[in-house]
Amino acid sequence: MKTKAFLIAGAGSGAGKTTLTLGLMAALKKRGMNVQGFKAGPDYIDPSLHRIITGAPSINLDTWMMPYDFLQHSFTSRSANADVSVIEGVMGLHDGREPDSPTGSTAELAVTMNVPVVLVINASAMARTAAAIVNGLVTFDPAVNIIGVVFNRIGGPKHLDILKKAVKAYCTVPVLGGIPKNEDIAMPSRHLGLFMGEDGVLDQEKINGLETLVSTHVDVDTILRCSDIDVTVTQAIPAASPPWPKRIAVARDEAFCFYYEDNFEVLKRLGYEIKFFSPLKDAHLPRNVSLYYFGGGYPELYAQTLSKNRSMRAAVLAASRNNAFVYGECGGLMYLGETLTAQDGKRFPMCGCLPYQTVMKGRLQSLGYTEVRLQEDFHFLRHAIPLRGHCFHYSDMIVDSHKRMDNVYTGTPPEKAKGYRVRNTLASYVHLHFSGLLKET
Repeated sequence: MKTKAFLIAGAGSGAGKTTLTLGLMAALKKRGMNVQGFKAGPDYIDPSLHRIITGAPSINLDTWMMPYDFLQHSFTSRSANADVSVIEGVMGLHDGREPDSPTGSTAELAVTMNVPVVLVINASAMARTAAAIVNGLVTFDPAVNIIGVVFNRIGGPKHLDILKKAVKAYCTVPVLGGIPKNEDIAMPSRHLGLFMGEDGVLDQEKINGLETLVSTHVDVDTILRCSDIDVTVTQAIPAASPPWPKRIAVARDEAFCFYYEDNFEVLKRLGYEIKFFSPLKDAHLPRNVSLYYFGGGYPELYAQTLSKNRSMRAAVLAASRNNAFVYGECGGLMYLGETLTAQDGKRFPMCGCLPYQTVMKGRLQSLGYTEVRLQEDFHFLRHAIPLRGHCFHYSDMIVDSHKRMDNVYTGTPPEKAKGYRVRNTLASYVHLHFSGLLKET
């Protein structure tokens, strides 16, 4: 079937991908179109911003973490139900897992999904050199279908005329617009990136400003005209009956907000019902569940509130000591430990399920993909099935040398492939993508 889709890519981080993506989504929504958002790579923040505008979950697409069949199904099943799909790239167009391979890059995703690419280039303080960058990106991999370029942070109409003349002289793609410098639409950021959509930074006034900016300065009609694609909806992944009770409780609130939407889809395909709860606001854990899942997020920003919720912390500790299955990733790892020390030096008691403390640092502690394998089964995670994921954290673990805690993960790179288990509580800094579990079902 025919639908429309395109991908926004940049020469690097900070080019303006998020600004252009959000503005285009808002412009397309204003035209009455059903817009489906996607995000290349392991990112939780941009999808939350997409959702504010489109009204639907934005889905991560990752050629390295996700098996090919699942990747295809995730994209085709959703894009087929939309008027237009907008994919926001990650880092630079050709940046991926390895410097000498396209694996995991935005470019590889564009080729795999057969979607056209709109480049966005930060042209501030740039003239003819902009054409060299555009030409390099266009010719670097001919399999990537680049349909045009939008220049961001231009100085004015004269600056845009210079850029257009340079591109026309040296490049084979058109200039699709020039977005002027506008600090009013800049998105605020913090240590893990931009603020989440739920933080209220993308209010209706800012959405209207983004829509006006893009509609005024970008050739949306040409982008739509060049974005026709054919999609064949691949077969849905078959469901299976789990060997455990069919409910999983997921911590989801402002402190625990980093989840791949497709992980919930995988759990549902495996036969589980999802029950959400809030460690910030709820006094007790949900009952009659087989596993408690604490994802990543910002527990360091809500450490005082989490710590003051003593009844919830006591419930989590009691569940862990009673051999309930408890699983934590990154922010979840921080919550399941003994204490969390914020960047201002204040220390807050956490659940105490595992014998370590976490301390926020002033710089990034770990970043990158990893593949892990469990030494033994852990609830829905199977030791026979390697899973892929990603690490990105500013906190560090301090383990009490008098308390034993073994790493139950193996994998690559070994410094990232670490997961710690006590009884039936497992915690790791790795954000796993569960789609690999369906390869063996």
